Amino acid sequence: MTGWQLRTLGDIVDFSNGLNFSEKNDGVGLKIVRVKDFGDRHFVDWTELSEINPTGLKISEKVYLEPDDIVIVRSNGNKDLVGRSMIYAGPARTTAFAGFCIRARVRKSQALPKFVHYWLRSPTTREKLSREGGGTGIQNVSQGLLKMQEIALPSLSEQERISGTLAALDDKIELNRRMSATLEEMARALYRSWFVDFDPVHARALGQTPTHMDATTAALFPDSFGPDGLPKGWRSGMFSQSVEIISGGTPKTSVAEYWGGDIPWYSVVDAPDPGAIFVLGTEKSITAAGFDSSAAKMVEKGTTIISARGTVGKLAMAAGPMVFNQSCYGLRGSRPGMSEFVYFATLRAVELLQSMSHGSVFSTITRKTFDGLELVQSSDQVLSAFADQAGLYLEKILVAQQENIALAALRDTLLPRLMSGQLRIREAEKLVEEVV
Repeated sequence: MTGWQLRTLGDIVDFSNGLNFSEKNDGVGLKIVRVKDFGDRHFVDWTELSEINPTGLKISEKVYLEPDDIVIVRSNGNKDLVGRSMIYAGPARTTAFAGFCIRARVRKSQALPKFVHYWLRSPTTREKLSREGGGTGIQNVSQGLLKMQEIALPSLSEQERISGTLAALDDKIELNRRMSATLEEMARALYRSWFVDFDPVHARALGQTPTHMDATTAALFPDSFGPDGLPKGWRSGMFSQSVEIISGGTPKTSVAEYWGGDIPWYSVVDAPDPGAIFVLGTEKSITAAGFDSSAAKMVEKGTTIISARGTVGKLAMAAGPMVFNQSCYGLRGSRPGMSEFVYFATLRAVELLQSMSHGSVFSTITRKTFDGLELVQSSDQVLSAFADQAGLYLEKILVAQQENIALAALRDTLLPRLMSGQLRIREAEKLVEEVV
């Protein structure tokens, strides 16, 4: 690392703790970065942040974010989150950060914010902060601890090349994520149009050709409504009459030979990020012995999984065979070719449950919950047409998610080697150019 200079973060960064608020500040008016916004993403998506009502709060200038500020998780029960950082790229003075976070504002004459961020995200730094962070039950990282951390800094131009190379991978990951979110919304809109608003039926009833639909597909829809207000020949029934509800299970955690096998075991922590749909991997897995010992049921690719307790209403679609815990249900269509329909019908059901709870989080989902939900049942031909069209969107989402896993793996491989000077920047740039 010839030419690299060893500094402490306290020499190059100004730190500030975040804004403390309570439930009485629920509302709108000020965007806020909270611990829940941290995941594997490296950049704060300003457009997706929630808000609070700042009325009555004493707000210091120090809790407002500016572009290139780094936000760090200060305290959390999940030690894997503590010390994790994100770069803020939104407008100045429109967003604050919560009290369980720390803001790091890099003195740009000394170092580049993106370089410091990626250094914070390197495995060596993450392990050190986790080891040195104090607390009983809850892990903590203080300003004092951060200030004393030593960072090796190359020249500003070299920092730019290193952080730019890593950021190119993150930019591609974010592009894929946004594309997936758009595709998911297009599929959701298609479901609404066909099975909630009945747009094709309304068009045909008026003697018009349904928009964005070929004549063959349009002919699958009725051209009138029955006395129940549904498309003629369609009917409404209980959700549980059209969808098989599968319970989950958990092997005994005290039996070591039940865990660490080849069978993916899904829990809500494995739920995909907003805009994604598929579960491609799980944090934990079980063995064949663990599977045989528990009530867990194996589900195939395309099965919808919904969390029923704890964080209720989180949805995912299995990308391959897997099992899930008892806090979830697997949902499978009673007829062939219903995977896409079931997923978006369930998404619609969750929206209805939330609206009935006046926007609050409903506490649990049971089998009776599904009995109380109605589901429109169309012809097999319409279901097949929906599967064909929505399936195209979902296949693109799956490919993007798979690509993001590969991109993140490359980034996480390059990051520690670049930060330690073990890999020449030209070699890293060449690798990144090949995939981006």
